[in-house]
This record gives sequence, structure tokens and C-alpha cells, in this order.
Amino acid sequence: MKQFDFNQVGKRMPYNVPDSFFDQLEEDVMQEVKVETTQPKSRKKAHIIKIAMRSAIAVAATLALFFVVCATLPQSESVLASADDFASVEQAFGQLSTDDQDFLIQVYEEDDLFINP
Repeated sequence: MKQFDFNQVGKRMPYNVPDSFFDQLEEDVMQEVKVETTQPKSRKKAHIIKIAMRSAIAVAATLALFFVVCATLPQSESVLASADDFASVEQAFGQLSTDDQDFLIQVYEEDDLFINP
């Protein structure tokens, strides 16, 4: 197997650059920097205005949705059960036969997570 000799390659460059390329490059970069510093102010203002408008629209839409949902939900007087509700449940339970009462108690005791964790 033939080994490659790096010493024979030398320092040949396969690419070449036109004369005065780097001098012209500096001038081109400076012109682009000048153009970028003058133009973005108006673009930045327009971008900030767009963001502010989008934020305002989003807040308004959220508030409108909140009020629509609140207006359509049924308003309950109390979330907690009152004493009258418990009394009616006790009355209905008292009217059941003893076998039905025992069955209901057994079902609730087996499936209740708070009694049987």
C-alpha cells in the first residue's frame, strides 16, 4: 500500500482572490452598516406597534370570551347542599325496606374511597 507524502503537496492554494478584494470588502461592509442603522428605526416602531395591537386584541378576545361564558353558565344559589336536601334524602332512605337500606349501605361502604382507602 502506497503512503501519502504531505511534504510533496506543498502550500499551493486552489483558490485565488481578485486584487483589492479586501479593500473593497471593508467599504462594502461599512456601507451596509450605515444602511442598517438608518432603516431599522421605522421597522422597529412598526414591529412594536404590531406586537402591541396583537396583545390588545388577545386581551379583548379573552375578556369577551370570559364574559360570554359567565353569562351563559347557569347561576346556582349555593354549591353546598342545604339541610333541606339532607332531610329529603333521609326521608327517602327511611321509606326503603330494610333489605334495600342494607344493600345501599353495603355498596357505599365498599366503593367509598374515603372510608376504604
